[in-house]
Amino acid sequence: MRPYEWMIEYTAQTEWIEGKGILAWLAFFFVELGAGTFLISSLFGSSLGMVMGWLICALLGGGLHLLYLGHPLRSWRILISTGWKTSWISRGLYFVGFFLVFGAIHVALNRFSAPVVGFWVAADLFAFLTIVYGGFAMNYVRDIELWNSGLLPVLFAVAGLWGGAGLTLFSALVSGIRSISDVEHWVRIFLVSYVLLVVIYLLSATYRGLAGKYSVKEIVGGRCSLLFWIMVMGLGLCFPLGVTLWILIAGFAAVPLGLLYASIMFELLGDLTLRYCIFKCSFYRPLVEM
Repeated sequence: MRPYEWMIEYTAQTEWIEGKGILAWLAFFFVELGAGTFLISSLFGSSLGMVMGWLICALLGGGLHLLYLGHPLRSWRILISTGWKTSWISRGLYFVGFFLVFGAIHVALNRFSAPVVGFWVAADLFAFLTIVYGGFAMNYVRDIELWNSGLLPVLFAVAGLWGGAGLTLFSALVSGIRSISDVEHWVRIFLVSYVLLVVIYLLSATYRGLAGKYSVKEIVGGRCSLLFWIMVMGLGLCFPLGVTLWILIAGFAAVPLGLLYASIMFELLGDLTLRYCIFKCSFYRPLVEM
């Protein structure tokens, strides 16, 4: 891009999706997925799911966040500054930190003693805050119309809970427990909510301004269209919807395990891909419309 082109053309943000920015995209996904898995698993009493969610958030999400910050050994200074008053990144570090502490205590008590309600509530509360903070961190960027939407934190929250419910179901299947209709019921609820939110979010973004409309156009018909239609709509949404319809018609026990595992995997890949599209196709509006 020549020096002046940002003034007359739509300019894509690259800080969180190109080069080292790939780490930010992955970090947000794994942090929210891990916290969502812990939250849903704790509600259904799945010890394996809680441990899985905690590890995903701490090792994958937290580790990638630290790598993205550039100086991991100095990142702790964010916690002792007053940045939490204005920065969602700073607040997010607090949320993740408190979740990991209270979550570890709750898992330990649940495994070796008796659960304490206070730690359980605190762990789930900070798990939920961990899920939603990424959406608010992006929503706070007013110059990117695709991000500056009140629906984005809701979409990411539902996505994190849906993925968490899917991994909770996975942990139950791995444990050999097939009578888990309650978990599968919530997977269905989050799936339908996610589909509706994706459609409403993209439609609403087109009315936020010319840059928002241009971003959506690039997602559905431009640079990310193949990823969107194949990975998000095809594998990420239509495949799980097909499996859900099969369960409703034939019953949960009639669906092959391999198909259930594939549905969970594709829903996670679809969510990760949609986030990529949202990061990759986020454009700043030019100063002068040509």
